[in-house]
Amino acid sequence: MNNKKIIYVIVAIVALTISSCSNYLDVSDEMTQNLSMEDVFNSPTYTKSWYANIYNCISEYSETGSDCNAFKNPWSNLCGEISSQISPYKDVETSGYTAGDAQLQRWGSLYQYIRQAMIFIKYGKAVGSTTDESVITEDEINRMKDDARFLIAYCYVSLFEQYGPAPIITELENAEEPSKRDYARPSVDQYVSYVDSLLNGVITRNNIPNTVTDLNEMVRPTKVAAMALRAKLWMFAASPLFNGGYEEAMKLKNNDGTQIFPAYNAQKWATAKKYVKALIDYAEANGHSLYTVANDAGTEDVNQTLYKLFQCYNCETLWATTNNSYSSQWLMEPRTTPRDIYNSYGTIGPSQESVDNFFMSNGLSISDNGSGYKENGLVSVTNVCNENKRVDANVFNMYANREPRFYADVIYQGKSWHIQPTSNPNYYVDFSAKGGVGPSSSDTPMVGYLLGKFKNRKILNTNGYITSYYRPWTLFRLADFYLYYAEACNEVDPSDPDIITYLDKVRTRAGVPGYNDLVSSGKKNIIGNQVEQRKAIQQERFVELFCEGQRYFDIRRWMICGSGQDADQTLFTGMNEYGDPNKTIGSADSYYTRTVIEKRIWRKAMYLYPIPQDEINLCKKLVQNPGW
Repeated sequence: MNNKKIIYVIVAIVALTISSCSNYLDVSDEMTQNLSMEDVFNSPTYTKSWYANIYNCISEYSETGSDCNAFKNPWSNLCGEISSQISPYKDVETSGYTAGDAQLQRWGSLYQYIRQAMIFIKYGKAVGSTTDESVITEDEINRMKDDARFLIAYCYVSLFEQYGPAPIITELENAEEPSKRDYARPSVDQYVSYVDSLLNGVITRNNIPNTVTDLNEMVRPTKVAAMALRAKLWMFAASPLFNGGYEEAMKLKNNDGTQIFPAYNAQKWATAKKYVKALIDYAEANGHSLYTVANDAGTEDVNQTLYKLFQCYNCETLWATTNNSYSSQWLMEPRTTPRDIYNSYGTIGPSQESVDNFFMSNGLSISDNGSGYKENGLVSVTNVCNENKRVDANVFNMYANREPRFYADVIYQGKSWHIQPTSNPNYYVDFSAKGGVGPSSSDTPMVGYLLGKFKNRKILNTNGYITSYYRPWTLFRLADFYLYYAEACNEVDPSDPDIITYLDKVRTRAGVPGYNDLVSSGKKNIIGNQVEQRKAIQQERFVELFCEGQRYFDIRRWMICGSGQDADQTLFTGMNEYGDPNKTIGSADSYYTRTVIEKRIWRKAMYLYPIPQDEINLCKKLVQNPGW
């Protein structure tokens, strides 16, 4: 490659747009215009800046509000988990999109980061001396290069979950020959094999630590994180969307006739099972476990466990980013707080479909016989999230006797706040027409709920209380992979006892009776039934990983989004915010009436996101996803 004086000429070949060098180096335009590639990688400071920018490829699923893009979490809105009224993408699922105007593209940006990582791997070197203020040793550059290889693999997994197999770039191109951008799509098998080989090299070379030893470096890859990414890759490869379940995709062929999506191969589930179990065993051997908080008696305090799980880095965390404060008015904390509590802007709330998926306290689904679920009156419910465990009167029976994760994750009509406002000690959240969070303002979620998960319960936007709280965002955690493992075991052999063992580990930690307990109490028996176990695992992933950026991709890899299916994407309902809570429950003018909030569009083509039409037009070998 020629040694160009302007770095953007070198780094932007694969990008859809050319970015200024300052975006890559975090230095001024004036400086970058005078830097050659040799200048960059002869400087420890510029080398580290180049390396650090690669981490921008990571999706920050902590953000669902107005400051949202394809690398944050519009996905919870798009899959029906929540309503996010202030999000710039709130209307995507009602208006639809085409390959030419689909806004939530990662394609061009991820290829930029892949290329930047490849340049770093090629040109990065030990630089500086022990007398310099900044130095990169041989050991450190070897670690940084394997970090970069991990991030390349992460970029490819991010492309895979959204688009399916994307072109693999293995060589740095000459900036003067842009025609080399024209790549065909590899087959799913070729793609997975390549990404797997990247991760295998990172895992086996021993340049990165086993697990996090310095919280200041929690976002840097470890063997645990690499093994987790490998396990996730194979779970997707084994799933119906990528493993013979998408008939239209199986008809896709490159110009040379090669098939892109394969026929079903049961062995992929066995491979996925192997890698998920290897990750679990290795993580546990390195100190990871399901996080719990003990009470004074030494037993688990479930409510504190579910709260503090997301307030700090802990033993369950396999990989996390430090980029998460929730402090801006546009971000999650104020956007999930009622507007009548000291100038907040509550606009993000769970849909009724999400509320219905949470279990009852006895471990049953609301539709199960004997669950005890009711929608026929008002009762008193203890708010376990309130600092004084306040008993809230006149709460809809729908919200009584639900599991602990429901109370941690959902703010419903009549619920008191974590801290009662001093100006109104009898305060409760009121989403109805005349309530303080009702539809008289745009600062309402419209569904009749606010998101309670992730919130710090010491925050109150007034004097005497903290107004922001830093906490990391967990990218991978052990419970996720326990459920992946149960899923893989069920697809390999539905009689495998590990299915219920690992499913029950997650439920028990959350204070929900496990399926073994349900059998022994005579309430429900799904054990050994592959279809029922599959549904149980899918529901458990919905509840346990609620709003963590997983469900949009889960329901697509499972292919259960169509009308009448378990994740019917045309449904989006809530309570009737224009109604009166004092009117007869279920009547047209009652608040307590299930109400269609949006009429959403679903087409089978939406199982895979469209490759940007500009790329299809530019690259003659690039085949578009089906239906676009």
